[in-house]
Amino acid sequence: MYKDSVVPVKTETFSGIAAKSPIGQNIKEVLRRACAEKRLTVGLLPAIQYLSKTCQGALFCLTVEAPPGDNATHMQEVLLQAFCVENDIYVIKVDSEAKLRKMLGVCCSTMDFSCILVHYPYTDPFSDSQEFDLSVLSQSERDLIEHCESNWGYSQIPVIKLPEK
Repeated sequence: MYKDSVVPVKTETFSGIAAKSPIGQNIKEVLRRACAEKRLTVGLLPAIQYLSKTCQGALFCLTVEAPPGDNATHMQEVLLQAFCVENDIYVIKVDSEAKLRKMLGVCCSTMDFSCILVHYPYTDPFSDSQEFDLSVLSQSERDLIEHCESNWGYSQIPVIKLPEK
């Protein structure tokens, strides 16, 4: 009876946090490239505003879990993740907002790094075309897509431990 509702959990994500892996390094490379190419939307509210206009052009949505007790932010994040999954945007949970800030080299502590949208390279997000040239993606972006595809459909997204440096 309950067998159909049980979701198998991979052993490397049993604790809810994926072991240190090249995925964390891939995230770092993807963020740095996307930042240099001005393909990022940084902050929970700017990400929601962007996606409310168009979900075209968003490749990844990186999120950090809301602090305990912050129910309003938690609800916004859950809704954002559901929207992303529904619109085939890969959701990646990471372990630290401070590490994201450090990866991007931003010293502004007032800026919200709880959510970052990474856009497809060289696309017009407001175009009617649904086709993207995947050959322009970097190897790190392809590796992240492969990671997301392998975790697609699980009820709990594994949390990726980002590298310290």
